[in-house]
Amino acid sequence: MMNSCQAFARALSRYTRSLSQLGCLIIPVVLAGCNSLPSSGPTAHQFLKRTKPGRNPLDITVIDLNQPVNGMKAVLAADKNSEILDDNISLSSAAERYTKENGSDTGRNLKLRDLASEGRVDLIGPGDVLRISIYEAGTRLFIGNSNRYGYTGVDPSASAEHFDIVAVDAMGTIKLPYAGRLRVAGLRVVQIQHLIEEAFATQSQKPQAMVSVLENVANTVYVGGDNATKASRMPLTLYREHLLDAVSYVGGPRASLLADTVVIFSRSGKTVKQRLDHITPESPDNLALLPGDRIELVKRPRTFEVFGAGSRVEQMAFNNPEVSLAEALARGGGPNDNISDPRAVFLMRFVPDETAPNKERPVVYQLNMLDPASYFMAQRFTLRDKDVLYISSAKLTRAIKAANIVNQIFAPLLIARAAAY
Repeated sequence: MMNSCQAFARALSRYTRSLSQLGCLIIPVVLAGCNSLPSSGPTAHQFLKRTKPGRNPLDITVIDLNQPVNGMKAVLAADKNSEILDDNISLSSAAERYTKENGSDTGRNLKLRDLASEGRVDLIGPGDVLRISIYEAGTRLFIGNSNRYGYTGVDPSASAEHFDIVAVDAMGTIKLPYAGRLRVAGLRVVQIQHLIEEAFATQSQKPQAMVSVLENVANTVYVGGDNATKASRMPLTLYREHLLDAVSYVGGPRASLLADTVVIFSRSGKTVKQRLDHITPESPDNLALLPGDRIELVKRPRTFEVFGAGSRVEQMAFNNPEVSLAEALARGGGPNDNISDPRAVFLMRFVPDETAPNKERPVVYQLNMLDPASYFMAQRFTLRDKDVLYISSAKLTRAIKAANIVNQIFAPLLIARAAAY
């Protein structure tokens, strides 16, 4: 056993001396190629260098969350804008087609409450189906029950003639015997009753009209979308249904999909996109509905991406109404101890800015996880849809990779040479 160990030691000594000159040539070459080695991303220095004046074509703003003043301002701003939807939440194909065909305006940062307006929900229109009853006393225009049995003369009792199905045509008119065509579009039921009574006043004694709506077509809203249990037209009543009533009418999304559902609401040529879980019954965004409104419930999962020297690179869904920066880092596994620089964790997003060319500007938030205060700040910082988290690589990561390459080159040769002796 001793002889084997001594032989290996002598072989290693001779091999090391024989490769010393070769090693002096190879190692500088390998180290010089460090910049060509694969990496999970730039170091903190390389990252921040591209945000300096003269090297910052996107005009990126960097905010250090560990600075008490800037950090707290950033947290408050993030919380204030947490409900704002990015324009990268696209319309569904049906909503997009409707928007294009009708010239709808999808203004940025427009909220549902901005579309609030007054209107009536009891005006008759084309497509509505009415039931009309005309009551007469004394001299009658229509044949009553007594006349059907051969009775003639003046009957002091009242009788009624019922027209069970009277449809309003495309011109907004109805046709009744002896009255001709009557324009009823844009009128309320009580106004139509008066109109009919006036039409028969010269032909019947004290006519009284009763009108009811059998099918309400003009005063409806469309509710559909891939997150609606069923697509339907919901009739509006004098109860004044609201947006959440319409969501409930079609079944609405399942509880697990609530946070991933976007309401696409169209009214009077304007379209607004807003998260369903941000609309509460008492909120002004829970609009009172008007005829012609279109509501589409579409699935648009909120996600954030994790890149760099973390435990894994992945796109992750929110799955909750709100996700903090601390929760996002925990889901991503946090910085990798072997290759990451925990002092340089970056979150990137576009924030609204009316002075910017595209009404938004890119902002980078930096977090130093070696500072205990950063963990408290990260709990208060709210993520937004499509935020990007980047964990920078440590400075020595490439040098370590280069050393591993050198080791992989020489180790087999050392073992083989030792075995030969």
